[in-house]
Amino acid sequence: MGAARTCGPCHMCCRVFPIPEIEKHHTNWCANLERGQGCRIYAERPHTCRNFHCLWIRDENLTEEWRPDHAGFVLSDPEPWGLLVTCDPERPGAWRREPYHSAIRQWARSTAEHAAFTGVREGDRLLLVFEDREVVLEEAGGIADNGAS
Repeated sequence: MGAARTCGPCHMCCRVFPIPEIEKHHTNWCANLERGQGCRIYAERPHTCRNFHCLWIRDENLTEEWRPDHAGFVLSDPEPWGLLVTCDPERPGAWRREPYHSAIRQWARSTAEHAAFTGVREGDRLLLVFEDREVVLEEAGGIADNGAS
């Protein structure tokens, strides 16, 4: 699916994803982003950036409230994820608010039916999300089922 719209003032992906080519960590704003203006190296941006389009950009069915800077997270679908929710480190629980939480739970059911996964990245914590619970996959303490609903 191609781009259905443009980023506009969002740029949340410039914060929440690592960019190995420029040694950017996944919780820092990219040093090449001029807030309010855009990428200073856009024409020469790394392949990681060049090849990424979030689901909000690609799916015109997602309303304005799902725009990453409004929602507090970026939706993407890298293999093996059917859906990966990557939260703004300043709003790690944003995905638990409505209308997001119930929609993400439904997405989890749908992705599971297609042998894919739904995950949520909250800083250094990665959750595998099911329709009725989450399982912590990465965290200082290891793997644990937190039974959250």
